[in-house]
Amino acid sequence: MALHLTRSNALLLLTPKTGSTWIRRKIRELGIPVEEVGDPAMREHDLLADFDRSRYGLVGAFVRDPLEWYRSYWSYRMEKGWRPQYALDEHCESDVFETFVRRAVTTLPGALGNIYSSYVGTPGEEVDFIGRQEELQSDFARFLTLAGEEFDAEVLARGSRVNATTIRPDYPEELKELITLSEWETMGRFGYLADRPDPIALADMQARYPEDANDLRLLSLWTEKIHWAPDDKKREAGRPVPAATRHARVNSNFALYAEHKKQDPQYAGGRYREALRLDPAHPRTLCNYALYVAKHEGDVAQARTLMLRALRGRPNHPYTLGRLAWLTAGPLDDQALAEVLYRQSLIANADQHELRVEFANFLDRQDRAEEALDLLAPAAERQDADRLTLLTHASLLARSGRVAEARTFQGRAAARARAVPEAA
Repeated sequence: MALHLTRSNALLLLTPKTGSTWIRRKIRELGIPVEEVGDPAMREHDLLADFDRSRYGLVGAFVRDPLEWYRSYWSYRMEKGWRPQYALDEHCESDVFETFVRRAVTTLPGALGNIYSSYVGTPGEEVDFIGRQEELQSDFARFLTLAGEEFDAEVLARGSRVNATTIRPDYPEELKELITLSEWETMGRFGYLADRPDPIALADMQARYPEDANDLRLLSLWTEKIHWAPDDKKREAGRPVPAATRHARVNSNFALYAEHKKQDPQYAGGRYREALRLDPAHPRTLCNYALYVAKHEGDVAQARTLMLRALRGRPNHPYTLGRLAWLTAGPLDDQALAEVLYRQSLIANADQHELRVEFANFLDRQDRAEEALDLLAPAAERQDADRLTLLTHASLLARSGRVAEARTFQGRAAARARAVPEAA
């Protein structure tokens, strides 16, 4: 239910976790005539769409800093229980605050922004008044004044918070960064972003590619997500990952995005260098920057030096070994060493399908087609073989005169291509 101030014909929508219990109590203490309106099934949180705004002289609602809203929401659910009819509860329920936040920012990124919009309206269609829970007393006084209500300011100032939860989970900066990324637009919209650091310079990236702003935000969250499992193992072993390394990973992926998606090598170079400033030994960044140097600066020797620097820190890093193999086979023209590096990379990680195909083509160029077929056959014969493996294997078979077998693998590749849109 929402609150209809009958004397002034003002409507106050009660956004969850923004001070609704305190507001109800103060209205009673102030003696302001009020009636509850809306659907009783919504308890006290009817949405803006449930009302005809033209019927009211003033419509208002409150918001809250998303960083504190998520902590308050989790604490409340830990005390009162989870309610699976709500999406956050259904998909993100956890007794561990960190797990709840991780699920929320990846399963339902920007969920709070949607909640807020359902009370205060979408950008450009906002209600008449938007208050902030952090200034609850003063902003509620402003709402009453705008509505034309007379009230005793001393009564309004008396008392303390109500309905405050007693649970206060630890709140490391890493979790705050995740929520900031998830609720980036919402925090900017309601003035909560100004006080937050931007260690990955997302604002700068979005300003350069405004049409991709949301994709870039999601890319930064995805980068965090894919490292949680290995990072947690390091933390449990007493080797927590520094914040600079986490930020370097995102900068590195931003560099790849700028270089390959936006064809913007100048900006990409700056992002690579920033990533290496944050973590000079990060192997994947060193390797990708090496490829950048070889392609855009034409400095193959420097590229090799960067890759070897990456391997000093991680001698069996499969990605770097594979890219060094490519560099060695091509610009450096050392086929024997390239073969060694290809094999080392596949030993380090046998699931590199594209690299296996690349190595097979390398062998074929050296008139070693049978070896190439032997390399690809186990992967190509698997039921879940990827399309590139199937097509390459078919091509090798055809060139070896095994046309009937080649057609079989071509057919499987075509079927795989048709299945991809269906699976998506």
